[in-house]
Amino acid sequence: MTQTDVQTNNGVPETRAGAPIAPSGETLKNVLESLIFVSEAPVTPKKLARAARATLAEVQPLLDELVADYQHRGVHLYYVAGGYQFRSARESADFVKTLVAPKPLRLTRAQLETLAIVAYRQPITRPEVDDVRGVDSGSSLKMLADRGLVKILGRKDEPGRPLVYGTTPRFLEFFGLSSLKDLPTLQEFSDLTDEHKALFEQKTGESIDIAAAELAAAEAIEEAEEELLAQEEAAIAAAEAAAAEDEEDDDLEDDEDEDEEDDE
Repeated sequence: MTQTDVQTNNGVPETRAGAPIAPSGETLKNVLESLIFVSEAPVTPKKLARAARATLAEVQPLLDELVADYQHRGVHLYYVAGGYQFRSARESADFVKTLVAPKPLRLTRAQLETLAIVAYRQPITRPEVDDVRGVDSGSSLKMLADRGLVKILGRKDEPGRPLVYGTTPRFLEFFGLSSLKDLPTLQEFSDLTDEHKALFEQKTGESIDIAAAELAAAEAIEEAEEELLAQEEAAIAAAEAAAAEDEEDDDLEDDEDEDEEDDE
């Protein structure tokens, strides 16, 4: 049997040792489609190119073609969390739910507030999250970490070396974001359509109160400014106290020198 006679199920020829030969053209496109289909998580273009024994320059145009091919189908190819993943079309969500009925990932208001603070201010420590929220956030951070939405990035180089938190690729995948740059601004959040508000509520189990969100954001900014002002005042007071203490020490040394001269 010749090498050409030996074919894999997807049409990629194999070598005598059984290793697949690098595909090209339409065959490479089919291979990429298969790789994305079997992956449980978004796959990066670089990883796809390596698995398909192709270059990134060869793979990227074919990925763009696949996105276009699936644009008007019941399954779409999305670019999320830095990679490609097949997902059912959003307009089919109500029908899909009746069949698979997945258990939704519900977030409490405390968890959602904590997640938002981490997402927008990362890297951030737990005390810093607590300062913004005004309450302890330990349990919320633990639940978010258990659900794979936040992770420990390391420790901050300051007294106590507190843990530093940030979001995970799972966070991007859950909210359908390709990167943190896609996070909406407060203005964009205020301009959400009814459809996107409904999607947000479906995802998080929380209703959207724009007025409350804007008020909370304003309060957070005001608290941060007040905290910064308090820190500056404390620093000034500490500097003045240190200067006064140094002056007292100098006066005391002068008095001692005068006493010594009198004794002589």
